[in-house]
Amino acid sequence: MFIVDEAQFLTAKQVDELKDIAVSGFPVICYGLKTDFQTHLFEGSKRLIEIADFIQEIPILCKCGRKAEVNARISGSRIVKSGNQILIGDGERYRPMCYRCWENDLI
Repeated sequence: MFIVDEAQFLTAKQVDELKDIAVSGFPVICYGLKTDFQTHLFEGSKRLIEIADFIQEIPILCKCGRKAEVNARISGSRIVKSGNQILIGDGERYRPMCYRCWENDLI
């Protein structure tokens, strides 16, 4: 069995290669985020959604109690809504939020 974490960072080609592995008889399980902090699909997530045999969403709640749909990028005390899709080690953090709280900057 192959287990892939942070699958959102895979390329479409890598996802296709994992599908080939699965078709050859080795189970493949991928975990990862669906969308980035701007609500855009990651390349790997998009391709996984297109070809996965089964998708199971793990429900996460916003602090207001609604279903979290956005991975909000937080810098200091504000929500960041523009910038590079992938940012590593820049002092920013991420928080699951519902679309309403994200859209209205409700941290």
